[in-house]
Amino acid sequence: MSGANVQNQNGTYGTQGTAAPANIPGVRNFGPVSWTDASGNLWLFGGNGLDSAGTSGGGDLNDLWKYNITSNEWTWVSGSTLISQNGTYGTQGTAAPANVPGARDEAVTWTDSSGNLWLFGGNSLDSAGATGLINDLWKYNITSNEWTWVSGSNLVSQKGTYGMLGTSAPANVPGARQHSVSLGQILQEVFGFSEGLVSTRLGQLGI
Repeated sequence: MSGANVQNQNGTYGTQGTAAPANIPGVRNFGPVSWTDASGNLWLFGGNGLDSAGTSGGGDLNDLWKYNITSNEWTWVSGSTLISQNGTYGTQGTAAPANVPGARDEAVTWTDSSGNLWLFGGNSLDSAGATGLINDLWKYNITSNEWTWVSGSNLVSQKGTYGMLGTSAPANVPGARQHSVSLGQILQEVFGFSEGLVSTRLGQLGI
């Protein structure tokens, strides 16, 4: 349906926000994350791969892509066309056009009942350009095309703050990590639930 039949292809990004037959993410070998939205579009973020310039050896990316199954076209939605980009965090809790997570691999994702895309942690570049495990939580609003830094630190290598078992608190936050898994992923992969059904069930649980 899409992509090349040879190895080591650069990304072809086209115009940001515009679908086109020639658009295609660059090859990536590990660590991208994905979502499926309520309309059935497939979303791809980051991972380790080749950028638009084919930078030698590749690296982590922070590009966000949408694939429309019906039109068979990719859209470069957000992030950079180049590897190794710092995160731009803005003000915690406030969406802004300039906000974007840093390049990363092996994060964890889920969607909520409102259709927002959520991203947590992984191995990333932080706001200062340092690389390591991170504990930042991001929300992407598809309608506004804006990221919000929701929780966690904008710096790598942060410890978890656990608080009291079973009690929520503003200061509580998981420690930096990668290779995580969400409850939604477990429901999908183990029990075969669709992502839409997962969002509904988690919403019923108040998650």
